[in-house]
Amino acid sequence: MHWLERWLLPPKCVLTHQPCEDRDIDAKLVGEWPIPTSVCPQCCEPSFDAKVCGRCLADAPAFDRTQVGFYFDAELADLIHGLKYNSQPAYARILGELLAQRLDAKNIQAMVAVPLHQSRYRQRGFNQAELVAKTVAKELGIPLIKQAVKRVKNTPSQTHLNAKQRRANLKNAFDIDCEKLQGLESIALLDDVITTGATMQSLAQKIKRQTSVETIQAWAVAKTK
Repeated sequence: MHWLERWLLPPKCVLTHQPCEDRDIDAKLVGEWPIPTSVCPQCCEPSFDAKVCGRCLADAPAFDRTQVGFYFDAELADLIHGLKYNSQPAYARILGELLAQRLDAKNIQAMVAVPLHQSRYRQRGFNQAELVAKTVAKELGIPLIKQAVKRVKNTPSQTHLNAKQRRANLKNAFDIDCEKLQGLESIALLDDVITTGATMQSLAQKIKRQTSVETIQAWAVAKTK
């Protein structure tokens, strides 16, 4: 029935509106999106020979590895903006499927989506990171733990803030439900976009400080250049 359905109603790319073979995003288009290469495995910033960079060696972040699908560029930015700001939650499935294909999930016991503050959640109607995480969890067969972390501080938008301002903005921004993470040693935090890594740093620090989790990876659909 699925084959017949695809034959009668082939999927169309949500961006080009042209017929596609597998999912509703043009594979050729995706193949042109820039991918991070020669980057530090811990922070995903440019690094010679893809080794741990000097900054991480001197002052290691609380997260142990960063994996992103693509750079935040081209049509991918349109998808993410459509999801977050134009009420297109269906785009989360596409983004989740694309990200899951690029992740090494070995030894990851569970996933946690980066939370939104309740006021922003009510305004948007959903948490885009959690929607993407649901698809990634399904594709990779990894449990998604909900309500393990909460954003208790209604921080202003970080879009135009530098790294130092972002760190100050996120001070005491999160609360951890330690019981939901009990018994876990290795988890992944998932967000839609990583910019400076300040959000991941703030969350990972608090989780490691308050729980038994020893290894935390930072996952995101995209990273800004």
